Amino acid sequence: MAEAARKLRSIVESTKAYYDGPADEIYRDIWGENIHIGLFEDPEREDLPTAMHRANVRQTELVNPEPNALILDVGCGYGALARFLARNYGVKVVASNISDRELDWGRELTRREGLDDKVSFAWADFHELPDASATYDYYWSQEAFLHAVDKRTVLEEAYRVLKPGGKLMMTDLLVREGTSNADREKIYARVNSPDMWDSHHYSQALKDIGFTIERHENWSDNVAPTYAWVRGQLENRRSEFERRIGKDKVDSTSQALKFWVDSANAGKIGWEAFIARK
Repeated sequence: MAEAARKLRSIVESTKAYYDGPADEIYRDIWGENIHIGLFEDPEREDLPTAMHRANVRQTELVNPEPNALILDVGCGYGALARFLARNYGVKVVASNISDRELDWGRELTRREGLDDKVSFAWADFHELPDASATYDYYWSQEAFLHAVDKRTVLEEAYRVLKPGGKLMMTDLLVREGTSNADREKIYARVNSPDMWDSHHYSQALKDIGFTIERHENWSDNVAPTYAWVRGQLENRRSEFERRIGKDKVDSTSQALKFWVDSANAGKIGWEAFIARK
């Protein structure tokens, strides 16, 4: 038990260091305030910010949160989704994360928009949330569970903090069964992930915990265009980023992004959405 706790703390700290380090330079300048996968209609002509906005619209249309609801946004990045929800649906959002740099920038962006009465930011590890049971109407997570050491525990925490009848809206990046261990290690290394599940792992865990899955959608075709766009931006601005974070870091990031694009095109990396009710 003690060894498991040490491993969990170690990986949480490692993930925090990843997002507080050079990744923040790339994410903030290339992805912008929204650091998620985009939902593309025309990958050849659209940019990622347009596709990410569409992904937020699609998710919120599927859930249609009620005004004045209380939402927990887990792994919130810079808070783009939290602000979108507050601005368009009149809800209150607690946006949580383990990256201090992302939280600080999220607070600043939220203050600039005048939404800090509706969106608050808090440091929290989703393996052990500080909230009382049955606190939230909705639990939201975009591509964060891939960083979880114990994904079942994270889902159990989601169930615990939701009110009866509350809903979980989650999207995550998946690694398909049949992917070789060597490829898995390279995929995990880019995002500093300890392990990535496939679709059926989430479906089974949600049911075992007591959730009722109301909707499940496969958006995997959008993974390769997302990372190809990010890599293209990095290469277009290579000299700038080399000055800021060094040539070696730019080289390794570009190579890792290319491997993700190739792996997604080969069907090894997926992206799916689940809506589940407590």
